[in-house]
Amino acid sequence: MKTYKYSICLLLFTLLTSCETEKLDILYYGTINGVVLDAETYLPVQGAMITTTPASVSLLSDAEGKFTIPKIKEGDVSVNIKKKDYLSNSLTVAVFDEETTQLDFLIFKDNNDIGNISIYDPVPGNGAVDQALAITLKWKVEGKKANVELAYNIYIFESNSTVQNLLGENIVLQEVTTSGLKASTTYFWYVVVKYEGNKVAFSPTWSFKTRDNL
Repeated sequence: MKTYKYSICLLLFTLLTSCETEKLDILYYGTINGVVLDAETYLPVQGAMITTTPASVSLLSDAEGKFTIPKIKEGDVSVNIKKKDYLSNSLTVAVFDEETTQLDFLIFKDNNDIGNISIYDPVPGNGAVDQALAITLKWKVEGKKANVELAYNIYIFESNSTVQNLLGENIVLQEVTTSGLKASTTYFWYVVVKYEGNKVAFSPTWSFKTRDNL
């Protein structure tokens, strides 16, 4: 009988513990409202493709250039804008539970016929952990016109820091190496694409965390 009672108590304890764990695993969501405008005329741009990183939804701006991204997970989110005959743009914002974040996007016409450039597939992958204190950052590019030679500026900054360091300037290769990073630290980085000295596209902001001191 004692063994039976013990088994019942153990079962009840396990169930209560599981319920408590489930209560702690709560997701919080906010909303992003935005408007896409032509950077020269300030007129609304209809039909711009809006996506997010991390991925959530894909939608188009309406006749007034407006868009709404509902129920997006709390945290840092990159909002990416693409439109034919315009240069791509990306902006990272913080989303908070039950709050609405407002964004105004200015996008520039592709006057130099560069193409609708996208920067993607970062190395290390977004959110990677246990990274070395000396590391090579890489990325891929798509959408540029043939024979267009691009250059890249790469910026990196620590979590909770407002100081952005220029890691590489006017680099033609799609990679850059850095060293002397701090252990057990989260870093954010992004790429600015340039053509003939002008900024023509921005990557999302990616992150990685370095390994602990051995």
